[in-house]
Amino acid sequence: MKLQVRPRLVLFPLLIASVYAQTDPMQQGAALFRQGHYEEALSEFRAARHMRPVDAALENFIGITESKLGRLNEANQDYQDAIRLNPKLPEAHKNLAFNYLQAAQYAPAETQLKIALALDGADPATHYYLVILYLSTQRDHEVVANLDAAQQFLKDDPETAVLALKACLRSGASVEAEKLANLVETGSGFSAAQEFDLAATFGDKGMFTESAERYRRLLRLAPASWEAKYDLAVTLTKVKQTVEASTLLASLEAEHEQDPKILSLVASAAEYAGNSSLALKALQGAIAADPNNPDRYLDYTQLLMDLNRYEEAAQIVSRGIMLAPDPYALKIRLGAIEMMMGDHEKATINYRQAIEMHPEVALGYVALAQTYMKDGDDQQALKVLSEGRSQVPADFALEYVFGLVSSELGQEKQAILAFVHSEQLNPNVVETHYQLGMVYFQEGQLKDAQQEFENVLRLDNSYPGAFFQLSRLYARMGDMQRARQMAAKAQELGRTQEDQAIQAEKSRLNSFRPQ
Repeated sequence: MKLQVRPRLVLFPLLIASVYAQTDPMQQGAALFRQGHYEEALSEFRAARHMRPVDAALENFIGITESKLGRLNEANQDYQDAIRLNPKLPEAHKNLAFNYLQAAQYAPAETQLKIALALDGADPATHYYLVILYLSTQRDHEVVANLDAAQQFLKDDPETAVLALKACLRSGASVEAEKLANLVETGSGFSAAQEFDLAATFGDKGMFTESAERYRRLLRLAPASWEAKYDLAVTLTKVKQTVEASTLLASLEAEHEQDPKILSLVASAAEYAGNSSLALKALQGAIAADPNNPDRYLDYTQLLMDLNRYEEAAQIVSRGIMLAPDPYALKIRLGAIEMMMGDHEKATINYRQAIEMHPEVALGYVALAQTYMKDGDDQQALKVLSEGRSQVPADFALEYVFGLVSSELGQEKQAILAFVHSEQLNPNVVETHYQLGMVYFQEGQLKDAQQEFENVLRLDNSYPGAFFQLSRLYARMGDMQRARQMAAKAQELGRTQEDQAIQAEKSRLNSFRPQ
């Protein structure tokens, strides 16, 4: 699909008077043209044509006037007449190309522009039109090649400049993109909407410093925009400028203490910036502003759990259960917190209460089954899951856990059916393919097992367990060369992941050292 970019007409009609200083119809036509009286100007130019029938420049001026009147076919004929009279007149080629651009006739437009460029390679208008042509035909590298020479017009055409900047980024010309953005700032500048577009574009390319600068400019244009302040804060966290980010987020929290949606966003960004105290404060504000919404309690308690503050989380979610019109999700959360605290009995009670509230929802059955699995009671877990399968629509998680429990109980055929069903419901989960492969392997269905382990690697080619199982499988099949290759790959990935884990732990410990 071709992009339609509307070019600006770049003309210099005031030159008419100086070129034809002694020709009254030309002087009168030029004056009328400057005043916007194009029909009257055209009459004067046509009168002048009788006196100068072979004047290529005059035919070009007539074409300009016809273009202003919207008579593009007539204008094109005038430009062609000018070219016939003087093939080396670059303005006629350029103006004819402009009309072709207007009509999205890109091939003839390019032909005329290249002729104009050969006649006058320094003309910025020709390069400007080429930028528009190449944007319209999605030829990014050619756009970039013409930017410097087109600066005179691009700096006052932010709409085209934004599109050209994106072409730069698509073609890997990030320096040219920054240069173009700075150029427009010296000219007409960008609108607030364009600044936002540019900030998002730079951010999508991982150029967060440049993105932050656009958000700063957007804030200057729209200081009341909380979205710009929030986006700037998020972008700053990505370049580790967490102090400035936290300052912005704190001001948002103070300015919007009654808006739970904004407070939740502030909390998310503050947590990402490592400012858990600000995140907790914002989430407390969200609960105060929206006390009947279970999502507010879920967000708050999730952060408390991440901080190992389980007792406090239990108190908060218990309060939410009393206030929420439908506390199902909060009952599930309370059960999870109690599991973390080691109180499986209380967790079981809460999960059963959740199931009673909504027996048609799979989550409660899965959560309850997992409590029995952790206690080593797989038979009871299977009973709960079987009840869930009879009560709720087909559910990926329910089928997956049913398969796990069936496998643990030695019911391989039942496990295979459950895993296959789980895969059908969600084919992009690595663990399902891996577990199904393991059961196939145990059952001696080696080709099926191989297919599942290869499916794992198709989804995640850094999964060492799949390489290890394939090494065992190939050894069983007698292919020792491939078995050794798979084993070596599994060992290599295992070492890499172990090293990464060690480095992550060192980094975590270093963050607690006194400075």
